[in-house]
Amino acid sequence: MVDLHAHILCGIDDGAKTLEESIKMCRMAYDDGIRSIVLTPHVGKFPNTSEIIKDKYLELKSNLAVLDIPVKLFTGADVELEPDLINKLKSSKFLSINNSRYFLLDTPSTLLPPNMIDYVAVLVSSGLIPVITHPERCLQMQGDLNFLYGIVKAGALVQITAASILGKMGQDAKDTAIKILEFGLAHIIATDCHGVDRRRPRLSEAVLVAKSIVGESNVLEMVTTIPQDIINNRPLKFREPKKPN
Repeated sequence: MVDLHAHILCGIDDGAKTLEESIKMCRMAYDDGIRSIVLTPHVGKFPNTSEIIKDKYLELKSNLAVLDIPVKLFTGADVELEPDLINKLKSSKFLSINNSRYFLLDTPSTLLPPNMIDYVAVLVSSGLIPVITHPERCLQMQGDLNFLYGIVKAGALVQITAASILGKMGQDAKDTAIKILEFGLAHIIATDCHGVDRRRPRLSEAVLVAKSIVGESNVLEMVTTIPQDIINNRPLKFREPKKPN
């Protein structure tokens, strides 16, 4: 499996605190069947730069090699929405996923900007594909998935969190995650892991639950083929989502 969203790099956001914890998280991920991880520290909420991300990535990669933990690592970021985002992404390596056209766009916990659909269309027309992170945890999305439908139709991808599917992010997030799956609005399931004790780097249990909702082949695509194609910067095509009632 591939984990497209992980806060494993230590000491630069609210994820892993130490290198030791980073290594433990990679072991946990490998034991769960995850073979590739995109390292996505917060950018915007924390003052991270391409250089900081690159240095931490190289540090972790070299330590995993010494310890013979065979997890592939890729760089990325969990990017906060801001006015000059397009120029920032185009001028900075290591902020998009593996320096591709795809990048994680962090979803606020309450409301998205009212012009979000138009903004996504502008991003896509400029050659950047946003992956909307954990919309099931956003109060606005919990109340109205039609807005998310519009964002997807504008060209965005959607990532939901494994812990949400399992009910570990609250009942509202779980109910919304299930609806997102049912309407075909989710493209990726990721851990959004932050530590060894909270929001752990595990996908397998959530995959089993999602399998009963969307079927085995669809859920496997969400944790293997689709995230790998994103890492490899390949164009993606998806089935038409259902419009929420």
